[in-house]
Amino acid sequence: MLASGIAAGPVKRYPLDDRSVYAVRVGTEVPTTVIFPGPVTALDGAGVSQRAEDAPPILISHQPGTRFFSVRALQADAVGAANVIFRDRVFAFSFTTEAEPDRTVTFYEHPAKTERRDAARPMPHQLFALIDQAKEFAALSEQYPALVQRIERTTPETTTLAGDITTIIEEVFRFDDEDALILRVRFENRGKHAFRYAPAQLEVRIGQACYPVALTDARGEVPAEHAEIVMIAIVGNPDGSRGDISIKNTFSVVVSPLP
Repeated sequence: MLASGIAAGPVKRYPLDDRSVYAVRVGTEVPTTVIFPGPVTALDGAGVSQRAEDAPPILISHQPGTRFFSVRALQADAVGAANVIFRDRVFAFSFTTEAEPDRTVTFYEHPAKTERRDAARPMPHQLFALIDQAKEFAALSEQYPALVQRIERTTPETTTLAGDITTIIEEVFRFDDEDALILRVRFENRGKHAFRYAPAQLEVRIGQACYPVALTDARGEVPAEHAEIVMIAIVGNPDGSRGDISIKNTFSVVVSPLP
């Protein structure tokens, strides 16, 4: 059974189904990047190789531990096949060379609502990785555009004044798989004294609801007449359920000064 893309054209999205064979169009001039929801365990193929010196019909590029790989034909009429191991399941691919190749092929999971609600929250190291992706969003967009397709981003520039402290929410990023939001926040201290606060007590307010910080790289002090950029992560709802919070909301950061 051949899987069909949800959207026509060079950018495709497919639901994960290990009962299907995914037909992917590749080209000789541009790479096709295939993205999974998590790290790919292994690749095994026919008519393909990860070694350019082997002069295979189709070249696959993959770094261990990453969730994507790129494919490019080295011959005008090249065909190939590959099996990809992901979460102990095998996903089959067939590659054919076309004049208009697919540029990105993204796979997603569609768990049931109960599964989404009860899914384990991301671990701290996963949140650190999301913060790093948010920090490097501009570079990733330029160098690896396929990687940032799953990231929603907005630049609200929402400003809040409280005494000598101005809080500006410069960017908000959403990672749907992790149900996480990463906020890039700028604290400006116009006062003559350092502003001290407890990073663990930061909260993000959306309407009447307050969301406790799940992780932040904040140091807890803004020197006098200086500014500090911090990244704040919130995950799901305060009660532990999945939040599915839209980046179109109006966000503000609640920061309480220490003595």
